Amino acid sequence: METYFIQQRIKHTSLWIFNHLVLLVNLFLVLTPLLWMVIASFSPGKLLTGVKLPFDMLRALFRFDMAGVAEGFQSFTANLTLEQYDYLFTYRGTTDQALPDYWEAFSVSLYVAILNTILVVILSSLVGFAFSRYKFIGKKRVLLTFMGLQMFPAFMGMVALFMLFRQFGFLNNPTALTLIYVTGAIPYNTFIIRGFMRNIPKSLDEAAAIDGANNLQIMTKIIIPLAVPIMGFVAVNAFMAPWMDYILPSIIMPQVNTLAVWLFRLSDPLGSVYSPLAFMAGALFIAVPIMIVQVYMQRFVVYGLTAGADKG
Repeated sequence: METYFIQQRIKHTSLWIFNHLVLLVNLFLVLTPLLWMVIASFSPGKLLTGVKLPFDMLRALFRFDMAGVAEGFQSFTANLTLEQYDYLFTYRGTTDQALPDYWEAFSVSLYVAILNTILVVILSSLVGFAFSRYKFIGKKRVLLTFMGLQMFPAFMGMVALFMLFRQFGFLNNPTALTLIYVTGAIPYNTFIIRGFMRNIPKSLDEAAAIDGANNLQIMTKIIIPLAVPIMGFVAVNAFMAPWMDYILPSIIMPQVNTLAVWLFRLSDPLGSVYSPLAFMAGALFIAVPIMIVQVYMQRFVVYGLTAGADKG
């Protein structure tokens, strides 16, 4: 019996060590590129060859040489600068611009992302509510059509979209670009919201109808508040979808830069503003809105709000 317990303890200890080693390796693989980007964004010059990593400090740390660590840290921080961020936030392609290039591209991307989020949440919620609560002719066929549309990515129709937008004068129009994102997001998000709303007991609708509520009141006063978690999830996805998209904006808005398009100019060796280190700074800064949205909307993505809603 004692031998058995020893074997089990060894087994559990070995498994614990293995799991933590895997986690440490994954953590290293995730954090190393991020830390390298942070260091690169604070490095002087324009080329990646100017990035100096704190190898001396790390070697001293492995030798437990605290004096060497302090000296290496001081030597490393002496080379750090805000040069890339200053260039990023002040560069203007022309002197008559109201905003620097980066802030202008940032405002365009932010406008598209916010408008896309609002429209996708509203339209997907309406369509999802209809498919989850009503029976009508062609319902199954429409759902199958939505499912089939997910097989074809939006960039398959880029040539056709470009021709249509040019014909109707919608090129270089951020609002028109948003329509592409919205129409592409509705089928997928309709399935998500419909599946969530189908789990909401219909007896809530019936009880509200007995009390005199109409369909609009049932949707806005009962179903939508209970569906806030899934709508929060849809909102996060809708915000992130156009934020770093490059293909569609580069074709539909050739004269108006979004963040992704402008950052590509920084990483293009043939461009006039080629600066990989400024690209690192810009790539880090554009993660701030995504982080804010994720942190704020995380409290909405809590499933189980309908637990017990049909009781009492």
